[in-house]
Formats: sequence, C-alpha cells, structure tokens
Amino acid sequence: MEFSVTSLGPRGTAAAEVLLTTLAAAGIERLWFCSGSELVPLQEAAARMRAREERCPALAPAIHEHVAICAAMGESMVTGRPVAVAAHADLGPLNFGAELHTAFRGGYPLLILSGYPATHPERRTSQAFWNQQRWDHGEALRQYTKWDYRVAAHEPLGTVVARALQVARTEPTGPVQLTVPAEVLAAATVVGGPDSADRLAVAGHGGGHEPGIREIARRLLGADRPLLLTERAGKDPRAVHLLAELCERYALGCRSTRFRMSLPSQHPAQLAAPRVPDADVVLVLEHHVPWIPAVDPPGSDTWVAVVGQDPIAAEIPLHELGADLRMYAAPAEFLTALLAELDRQAPKHHERTRRRAERLAGDAQAAGAELERARRDALAEPHLTHAALGAALDQVLHPDDILVDELGDTLGLSRRSEPGTLFQNGGSSLGWATSACVGAGLAAPDRVVVCSTGDGAYLFGGPAAALWAQRRYDVPVLTVIANNGGYRTGTSHVDDYYPDGEVARTQDYTGGVFDPVPDHAAEARAAGAVAFTVSTPAELLAALAEGREIVRRHRTPVVVDALLPTHTGDRHAGPAHGTSHGKARR
Repeated sequence: MEFSVTSLGPRGTAAAEVLLTTLAAAGIERLWFCSGSELVPLQEAAARMRAREERCPALAPAIHEHVAICAAMGESMVTGRPVAVAAHADLGPLNFGAELHTAFRGGYPLLILSGYPATHPERRTSQAFWNQQRWDHGEALRQYTKWDYRVAAHEPLGTVVARALQVARTEPTGPVQLTVPAEVLAAATVVGGPDSADRLAVAGHGGGHEPGIREIARRLLGADRPLLLTERAGKDPRAVHLLAELCERYALGCRSTRFRMSLPSQHPAQLAAPRVPDADVVLVLEHHVPWIPAVDPPGSDTWVAVVGQDPIAAEIPLHELGADLRMYAAPAEFLTALLAELDRQAPKHHERTRRRAERLAGDAQAAGAELERARRDALAEPHLTHAALGAALDQVLHPDDILVDELGDTLGLSRRSEPGTLFQNGGSSLGWATSACVGAGLAAPDRVVVCSTGDGAYLFGGPAAALWAQRRYDVPVLTVIANNGGYRTGTSHVDDYYPDGEVARTQDYTGGVFDPVPDHAAEARAAGAVAFTVSTPAELLAALAEGREIVRRHRTPVVVDALLPTHTGDRHAGPAHGTSHGKARR
C-alpha cells in the first residue's frame, strides 16, 4: 500500500493504518482500546487490514480505562515487550488516574495514544469538541511519562510512532504519550509510511566500566559481611541465574524486594542476608530506595556501590542516599563482568570466602527452619492473618503459577523460585493487580494467574470491569482479597502518628474504615465469577485449592474474600448481611 498517495475519501484510514502497521512491526500484538469519537479511524483501519489479511494489532476493548492501562502493563511485565493503549481525548487519559504513577515508577514500556478533538470547522459537529480542548494536552501526564508529542498533519506519523517506541524501550524503560488530533488520524493521505524503532535503534547499557568493576570485586572479596540489594534485576531472566551464581560462588548475602523474582525466596543468600546496618560492603543493583535513611542506613564505615541503568535515580527529585561509587550498567551484563573479575581476583581471598560460606550456610539453615515454623503456626491459628494468607498461598501455588501481588511484604511466607512468577507494580498506587492479571493471562495463557490484593486496592481496581475483561478474553484469575475492612492509612497509621490522640481514645476511625463492609463475594458472583468467603486458615486452604482447579479446568474467574481482623485489632465481623463462610456459590 502507498500510504503517501492513497485517498480513501474525506474520512480516510491511511494515517490510522500507518499507525497500526508501525505498532505491529514493534511486536505489539494488541492495542488496548477505550472507545472515543476521534478514535473511530482505528476501528475502521483495523477492520480493513484484517479483511486484506495484513498484520495488525488486535483491538482489545476494555470497559474502563483503568483496566486497559493495567492490563497493558500486565502483558508487558510477562513478555518484556512494549505495549500500547488508546484512550479518548483528555477524558480517557484522566481516567487512567493513579495508574499513570504505576506505569512511570514501574518502568513499563507503554505507548499511550490519545486523540484530540476536531478543530476543523466542518468536523466540529458536537459541543464536546469544544469542551475537550486543552491548552497543552500532554501537560496532565507529563510528570509521569518519559516523552510526549502531539503529531501534526505535515509530519511522518510512522516515524513519530517509531520514535515514541524507541524512547519507551530504552532503559530505564517507561511510558510515553502520543496525541493524534482527530483530523490527522482520519486523514486519507499521510506523509511517509510505517517505520520502526529498530531502524532508529534502541540504546542499551553494557556491563559497566572496568575500573569500577575491579573496585567492586576487590571490596566484595575483602568484606566479612557483604550484602547485595536489588529490586529490578529480575526484569531480565538472565540476571536471576547470574545473581544466584554470584551469591553461591562468593558467599554474598542478598536482599531482593518482591517487585520481581530476582532470587528464589528460599535461596540461602536471601535467608541469611545481613541487615543493612550490619554489612561492611553493600552493592546496590537496580534499586532506587535500597534502605530508608531514617530507619536502617548503612554504617558510617560501610562502602557502598550503586549499579544500574539509572544509578543516580534521576527520575526522583530529591534522592539523598549516599554512595562511594555509582555506575551505569545493565544487570545481566554487569553480573557477567563482575563474575569474571571476581574469578580473576579470587585466589587471594579463598580462605575469607570459605569462612563466609560456612557462616551463610549455618544462618540460612536456622532462618529457613524459623520460616517453616512461622508457616505452620500461621495455619494453626483459629482466625486468618496476613501470615496465614502467605502460608496458604505458599502451600497451594505451583512453582510456575504467576503471582501478581499487591500485598507486598505481608506475603513474605509465600515462596517464589522461578523467574517470571512474581510481580508487583513498582510504585505505590493501589488497584493495579486485578487488571494486570488480565494482561499477564493473555501473555501466558497456559499458566495459572493468581492475584493477591487488599480490600481497598480491590475496590480501587474496578473489580466489575476487571472481571468482565477476564471473561471477555478467557483469562480467568484466582483473586484473593485480604479483607480487613478499611485502610491502614486511616487506622493504624493514625495510631502511630497520634498514639495518645483523640482517635485512639474514642476508637473513632471515620475515614479509615469501611462501614458497611462490601460483600465482595456477592458482587463477584453477579459479575460471573465463582466466589468464596472464608475466615479461617482451613477454609482458606480449601477455597484456594478448589479455586485454582476451577480457574485451570473450568476457565471461570474465582474470587476469595478472606476476612481478617481489622487494622485496629478487632475480629472482622464480615458483611452486615451475614454471608456464610467457606461456601462457593456459582
């Protein structure tokens, strides 16, 4: 097709076809789509391209923008590829809400496409076209994107899209925004044709500069209690195995967050890692906030190196964590180079490494035994706790199941050992997990996907729209809700801040508690899911085991509403209308 000369009438699809062809060339399989008047050329262009059997991303409709952007991120986190979402004018991107924070802080290579209302006199056929105009369309999202652009009719649309994807894919990856005015998207002719981010080339980091690697290796080999801290090394599956090899061969302790499965939970390096204040050498790899300065900073004599694709945390305005060395490098490449340098220097430090390995093994054995006791004790309690949730998930999940976790460290008893089986959002916005699971399920259709979330986060996530998407795309999810009837920010945090305050005295937590408590199980059944309400570890284990089989064999979404004590310590009374516990209703 000659996109530069083809005329398809006063409302054509040439520009829309160039856009879709460029997305397909980047490996984008679906365009998450929220309907809008100025986006209709994309629908027509996709239909025409399908009729001609041309390669084109599938339009993936969502009934809420929150679901669309989260599902796109969920797809990207599993595949590692860029993704795209389209939303209507200014209103759709505003409906992305706090998940723009997640996209940016989580580093998802996401192309956000939005239209702009028609300004041509003959196209201004609705009052909405005046209402939706803004002085600077990209401004609302600019603090949460790496790049934004509003394309004009005289510019090569394919190259603009390719440039957007080049920026999104370059480390540190992140979201970009492209605004396409209504007249541009509906153009019957277009400047240029499809283009490719690969033609523009995506920049990458190597293994780091040699003097820095030599110094890090020397410091690690000379340390008595070395510690490696990481958050995002596990984004690259190659780095997971290299990190385990590094820790095993050179007796390093390692603390990784649950953002990704960077090191197996039961790995001795993880079990026996020293605390940050106790370490004499700290290596930070792909982690912007490896410690809280006011709580557990390194000692004054501790030597610190920070390595990563953004080792100065440039995206954070104020970043006061100190270091002795900072170095740009990609995780897998850096670990490969570091292992080679350690091998070169190691013979001089054999005895020290041997002593560290013996101490690490002993500490890991004791820590592992303690965690096993904690799992047994949690499941023996007469009522549910967060520890019981973690222990139950640990018992029911299979090694290759995907856990999309919004509960964080409260699920520390749930072990993950395989790369690509543990995901958190990377930011602090809640409500992401319920829809990220949709994208994860599409990206890994043969895997069981499990969502762990809190009751507040579940409500933020638009559960009805998320469950609709699970059924629409045949990606059933086993969702577990830690339901303690309120927000930690409005209950226990108030007590922490004002321990002798009036709220603590009167136990009036207005603004932090849910009264009445929503009946999540009834709502889930109305949306076509199988639902359980449970209040004991035994009921939870049974519901999780049955729910996993329902998801796997019957392809039906499952929601488990797990009633926990409230944040203030009271036993959870459950929904006011008295839903029976431990019963599945289809």
